[in-house]
Amino acid sequence: MFVDEHELTVKGGRGGDGIVSFRRESHVPKGGPDGGDGGRGGDVVFIASNHSDGLGHLQHVREIKAKPGGNGMGANCHGKNGKDTEIELPVGTIIYELRETGEAAPVKDDLDLANAPPEAFSEEGASGEDYVEPAAGVQAFQIADLSEPGMRFIAAHGGKGGLGNKQFATATNQAPREATEGRPGQLRRLRLELKLIADVGLVGLPNAGKSTLLAHCTHAKPKIAAYPFTTLAPYLGIVELTPENRFVMADIPGLIEGAAHGKGLGHQFLRHVERTRILLHLIDCSEGEPEQLKHDHDVILNELREHSPVLAEKPRMVVGNKGDIPGAEERAEALSKLLGVPVPLISGVSGKGLKELLWAIHHKLHEPAE
Repeated sequence: MFVDEHELTVKGGRGGDGIVSFRRESHVPKGGPDGGDGGRGGDVVFIASNHSDGLGHLQHVREIKAKPGGNGMGANCHGKNGKDTEIELPVGTIIYELRETGEAAPVKDDLDLANAPPEAFSEEGASGEDYVEPAAGVQAFQIADLSEPGMRFIAAHGGKGGLGNKQFATATNQAPREATEGRPGQLRRLRLELKLIADVGLVGLPNAGKSTLLAHCTHAKPKIAAYPFTTLAPYLGIVELTPENRFVMADIPGLIEGAAHGKGLGHQFLRHVERTRILLHLIDCSEGEPEQLKHDHDVILNELREHSPVLAEKPRMVVGNKGDIPGAEERAEALSKLLGVPVPLISGVSGKGLKELLWAIHHKLHEPAE
């Protein structure tokens, strides 16, 4: 089952305790404090990886803990630092922190900026962008966006180790019997939300032929059948025109009227096309009057607007599908006149017009930004 949302708790490892110890050696009449410090607790680290395509590996995980640090030892031996717990997440995962209403925001030091560009994280870890509707009394704030492979984010820092009695020795207190305990690791409640990253996103009504098109021009294997809602999860595929000219295409379940308000299945996955650079809007031209086809077009456009202004403003190519059916060409021409834009006709089954469309998409992806 495709999982693109998950909530869990992460906890950094507890720091090891410092100890009280004194040097004991033969022929050394005066020893001294030699209690070592405790080791630092491990961190919980999320790593963006292309080897994972969903959050299913965390589906039954409710808590992730890092290893604690070791206690200090005599002879000024420092305790062993706790091992970090590293978890791979799909590229495109957004991390939110869930906080009770009125709870203070985390300090900026909680963000690990060493291996990621600053724009990957929200200011102060609480921008409120891509706000997620949480349970009553809980607010969700975006703290990281793992948008590039290899990006690392420390989700929970380990606690500092305690001090051994060696640290408390002074000229007036040469035999201190004082040590401190390690500090607990950072505790956070998180929500992980996956937004797939692709160049082209396929949108359209159920049974518009999106899965057939994806299967024809990529190696993806979506379920294909002669009834609506056969696609129950997003699919990604790589379109390879030549070894040097490639782009990623994403298919989401078909949209119906009212999808942005929870009807049907597609609304659950609309966020996966928010990151795409171009939307490819497929319209089934195998049947129906031109006015009905225009209505079908307007339904999808309205749902995109209702879901997000970002989607409404994204470049969109309208394409008629099922061009191998008699009468489809005439319907596509009539629809083009009603919309006032060209509506090229393709067939995801026979491949008619597909090569020209894919190259047109490639050229549009490489147009200079305005």
